[in-house]
Amino acid sequence: MLKSKKNIILIGMMGCGKTTIARLLKDQLKMNWIDMDIYIEDKYQMRISEMFDISEDYFRQKETECCLDVSKMENMIISTGGGVIERCDNIKALRQNGYIIYVDRPIPLILEDIDTSSRPLLKDGAQRLYELYQKRHPLYLKACDYHVDNDGTLEEICSKIILKLKEL
Repeated sequence: MLKSKKNIILIGMMGCGKTTIARLLKDQLKMNWIDMDIYIEDKYQMRISEMFDISEDYFRQKETECCLDVSKMENMIISTGGGVIERCDNIKALRQNGYIIYVDRPIPLILEDIDTSSRPLLKDGAQRLYELYQKRHPLYLKACDYHVDNDGTLEEICSKIILKLKEL
């Protein structure tokens, strides 16, 4: 369906819909899909929360190693963790063979859908999500090839993404 074998990389805040959108896109585009969080946990045989218990830096290093791995793959839809943009090396690696799409969802909608107690970076409460958004939003914008608002239905956002990919 698409002209190239490049990867499609979804970035954005935790809970913005990256994984759900990736699952839908993989079926529509007949591509393979990989969730970075699952990949990291499988590769290191450790839960992300356990890595954060060691330190956030420890987790970020493992995440960077995995970005290098998946950047070598082809024809994949990759849903990343929300903080993948915190290291320039991650974006540099992912961009080598992929289009980066920033899935931007309003924080109140994210908070309706996620359990903040299960997210290591949100253990101090929902306000932390607003703080992270303020910090990360400019990084997402800088990193992306395409910025899409996720404030409608899943079908609408997938259609927007597919239309944009056909232009690339």
